[in-house]
Amino acid sequence: MKTNSPQIILALLWLAQASALAVDYHLNTELGNDAQDGSRGHPWKSIAKANTARLRPGDRLLFRGGQTFAGNLLIEADDAGTPDQPVIVGSYGEGRARIDAGSGYAVLVRNAGGVEVRDLVCAGDDRRKNQGAGVAYINTLPGNKRLKHVRIRNIEAHGFGRELLKPKSVPEGYQVPQGAGILLAGNASDGSKSGFEDVEISGCECHDNAYYGILITGYWNARATRYANANVRIVGCRVFENPGDPLFHENHSGSGILVEDCDGGLVDRCVAFENGALCNDAPGGPCGIWTAVANRVTIQNCESYRNRTQTGDGNGFDLDGGCTGCVLQYNYSHENDGAGYLVYTYAGAPHRDRGNVVRWNVSENDSARNLGYGALAVGNDGAGMSAIEIYQNTLIFTRTNSPAEAVVTLRGRDVGAAFRNNLLVNFSGMLLVTVAQDTPAIIFQGNLYWTTGSVFARSGDRSIPNLQAWREAGKERLGEKVVGRFANPQLSLATPRGLEGELTRLASLRAFVPAVDSPATNAGLDLAALFKLDTGVRDFANRRLNENQRVAVGAVMTAP
Repeated sequence: MKTNSPQIILALLWLAQASALAVDYHLNTELGNDAQDGSRGHPWKSIAKANTARLRPGDRLLFRGGQTFAGNLLIEADDAGTPDQPVIVGSYGEGRARIDAGSGYAVLVRNAGGVEVRDLVCAGDDRRKNQGAGVAYINTLPGNKRLKHVRIRNIEAHGFGRELLKPKSVPEGYQVPQGAGILLAGNASDGSKSGFEDVEISGCECHDNAYYGILITGYWNARATRYANANVRIVGCRVFENPGDPLFHENHSGSGILVEDCDGGLVDRCVAFENGALCNDAPGGPCGIWTAVANRVTIQNCESYRNRTQTGDGNGFDLDGGCTGCVLQYNYSHENDGAGYLVYTYAGAPHRDRGNVVRWNVSENDSARNLGYGALAVGNDGAGMSAIEIYQNTLIFTRTNSPAEAVVTLRGRDVGAAFRNNLLVNFSGMLLVTVAQDTPAIIFQGNLYWTTGSVFARSGDRSIPNLQAWREAGKERLGEKVVGRFANPQLSLATPRGLEGELTRLASLRAFVPAVDSPATNAGLDLAALFKLDTGVRDFANRRLNENQRVAVGAVMTAP
């Protein structure tokens, strides 16, 4: 048998020694005294004392569970850990400790990687006055430097307002509010793309914060060729009632989760609801869950509902400006003020939008306030959008008083988007589709349409009365073959939807399952064979796709 090399043995010995030297520091408001050594039997009392400690890799700073500590904890570069030996900030004993941050941060990690923050309740005194964040990691280092290993777990954060970061690239006096329950921000002193890498935010709850529940962002640069952050995972989080700031008019406020300036990311099994209600007189946003200026970010298995706005969007989900290779899949959106799903790019986005995918999602009664959106909207106010694949979605309107113009809306020039195997259902009398500027790059093939309205669609100023006229306009054709159907899909829409925000119920929802004899059953185009699309391995209801069987139209396969 081959023995371990001397180098490996030395490395193991070093790790063992380093672990043995790691120190646990404890805080206890009842038994603590800042003159003590911070051990469990002789704990400190205050955050002010904890801020004087020099933390080393493997050290832990622990607050007594069930107690409240006033102050603002600061972890700086000298306190950094490593991926193998992170510095840990958290609770000990029973329950979570609470940090009352007043008008500032609860926990601020500045220019340090290898730090984990867990099992805390972080409270600002008032989202209208606070100028910090619950847990914030901020990187101001120059030179495109990413700090590695961030873990934020089981944090509740509420009552935080606006953390004002001022990039040099915006006009003098302009401030960018980035306050959030949880904030991860690259804000490099030289305007470079410094940020964070290998990030996990899990099991957190952020509510009643002014601007965002959770925000991932970087230093803004309209000509950027790289990203501040990489490999970010947000899993099992709930963001709600983050209402926005009615006095801030330069940009959006009141989003649930925004992943921005990121290369490689995942938002999985998260819930966003009732955010954005106070956002007023502001361009764009807010949204329940979205990404922008991002590459290869996937948002999946999430529910976003009743997100609001007094202006702007109020969408459930969004792939916004500067997205490439991003995916929305297996999500449920309902009753949002704006679109259920938006794919959009704005003027000046740092990257040209291309290769984004929206698949296996359900939208129900979205666009509750904003006329020009619908269940799914695609819009270009920027440099153009190409290779957008939108397939196997179920988009439903049953509300008779909906302000929406159509189930699907497209606007802007230079839009390349393919809609295939989608189910468009409209019992509200509105249009099924509106296309403001039609081109051959806007493709509809293999979709199933149903409306109680008198007009099928509109293309520019032209009304499209029925499916036949839609085909004459160049849609629902596959070469010389006509495809697509107009028929009632026979969904059980009276079936209860279950407890909102309980994600485990989504796979068992019966409302969106076509009947065995539905015209949607086994009616879908073979997207892999015809268009070389990788359609995944399952549907919205977690039913595994059979390679030898045609799929249904829509997000859910027919029940076996």
